[in-house]
Amino acid sequence: MEKKIYAVGLGPGDYEMMSLKAKRILEESDIIFLNGGRSFNSLEEVKAVLDNINCGHKVKFYEYIVQNSSRLDKIKEFVDDMVLHLEKGEKVSYVTMGDMTVYSSFPDVYNMLSEKGIVLEAVTGIPSFLAPASLTGCAIVDFQDKVAIIPSPESVEELENLFHTFKTVIIMKIAENARVIKEYVAKNKPSYAYAIFDAYNSRQKIFNLLEHTPSDDENYTMCVIMIKK
Repeated sequence: MEKKIYAVGLGPGDYEMMSLKAKRILEESDIIFLNGGRSFNSLEEVKAVLDNINCGHKVKFYEYIVQNSSRLDKIKEFVDDMVLHLEKGEKVSYVTMGDMTVYSSFPDVYNMLSEKGIVLEAVTGIPSFLAPASLTGCAIVDFQDKVAIIPSPESVEELENLFHTFKTVIIMKIAENARVIKEYVAKNKPSYAYAIFDAYNSRQKIFNLLEHTPSDDENYTMCVIMIKK
């Protein structure tokens, strides 16, 4: 038995942005695990990507628990099931949109598999934090500038402090703290500020935050924001 499971990044939403190695690993896999929810890594969204390479029928879905005491228990259940299939002699992979090494459960899965003597090989994908730059034509940083990639900020002051050091800040995992970003942009008038919702799929929306603020009912879970001082 090959004591290895593959963690495969699918890219930010367009199946053509999947790497050739990711495509090959998934085509060779007997089963593809997915740990997701309704607003990110959704079964419908991921299956649509995998159907384009005739692998959608291999998916086994686990509902991801974001924040509560049973989160790690659910990830352990997910890991134990992958190991059972590996022990049957199957080639096993699990997938995530974007790059699984950025703000995901990858470290937990890696550690749990390591304890069982199983290697988790990351087949990295195109990360979603590149979307604002690629879709607007605005470079993330210029020569010798610094960039920070952060989860949702807690306050306007936190953002202001970051801009003492960094020229550009990219914000992911925004959730309910969108108001902080709106307040920062209104108060500080940066060089540019873009919000990308659902990048590279049919629901994609691009907002120039200096000109238009998304409505409060927008789902910020699948949103990336780039602000340049």
